[in-house]
Amino acid sequence: MKPAAAPFPWGEVMAFGLGRLGWPPAVFWAASPREIAAALRAHQPAGTGQAPGRSVIEALMAAHPDDPTGPASNPISEVLHAR
Repeated sequence: MKPAAAPFPWGEVMAFGLGRLGWPPAVFWAASPREIAAALRAHQPAGTGQAPGRSVIEALMAAHPDDPTGPASNPISEVLHAR
């Protein structure tokens, strides 16, 4: 006897289509399963999803050093740190 198939994840699919994509209900319900799957693939991160290794982080830090004057040189940081 085959194990029962998992129920279709309607809640997650509806949250993605109606919420994340912002599709109106008529568009969501008119979309084919292939169209919804293609939209989902387009919103998944590329690659393996693993964190970069130490060498990659160090290379990025060397290429983009922190501002030596600190957060006060950034107007947005001034607003955020004033709270």
